[in-house]
Amino acid sequence: MSRTTTFRNLLLAFSTSAILVSCNQTEESQEIQESEVTLSAKVSTNIPSEGDDGSLVFKNVTVTDVNIAVKDVKMHLKIADSKTRPINIMTPNKGPKFVVPMVKDEHILLSRMGSFLAPNGFYTNLTFDLTKADNLPENSEMYGKSVLIKADWKGIPSMMYMDIEDKIDIKFNPGTEVNATQELVLELYMDQLLMGIDPGLVQDGNGDGMIIVGPNNEDGNEAVYDMIEAHLADALKLKNGEFK
Repeated sequence: MSRTTTFRNLLLAFSTSAILVSCNQTEESQEIQESEVTLSAKVSTNIPSEGDDGSLVFKNVTVTDVNIAVKDVKMHLKIADSKTRPINIMTPNKGPKFVVPMVKDEHILLSRMGSFLAPNGFYTNLTFDLTKADNLPENSEMYGKSVLIKADWKGIPSMMYMDIEDKIDIKFNPGTEVNATQELVLELYMDQLLMGIDPGLVQDGNGDGMIIVGPNNEDGNEAVYDMIEAHLADALKLKNGEFK
């Protein structure tokens, strides 16, 4: 091999190494920026009230307790026109599935579901699974249920529950961007959930002093249950918190 060829090969090797070093430095300088995002949940209503949180009274129904059981909570980061990347929302000490209390003893709660560091960028939707709370003791009121609502219906104690397991997909407003610390709030609108239900349909069919509305036609309230289940997805909204 001639001295000229050897020199060219050495120059090429040196140039390639320099390019690789330069690329690594560029990648390090373009490290992905992240912001802390907190996801909470509460109930809301479109019905005007004197309180900031809205009323828990709907016609002949006074809601006293609301709980939902969820798992696999994710926000989806837009990475291309038709592609997204799921970002898991961390829920330390709550396990893979957990109960989110939203109302307790007629008091509306702002219940924290989780927080995480999210890559800055535009997000398209939030997804989570409604799931049966079968990881609780069997004597728990929430055991085996995914949604539990306790209320006073026409002066009679009542319980409305679901045991469905389904994925909930909630779209963000177009152009929703994370670029600073932010709180997002998942809201369950009770007026939408109970919309159109004729109080005359609700009954204590077996006369035991407790109205039950569930998936097994308890107390003959199958029609009421079907209406509540049909309204559930539309009653869940996502409110963008203020950037801090």
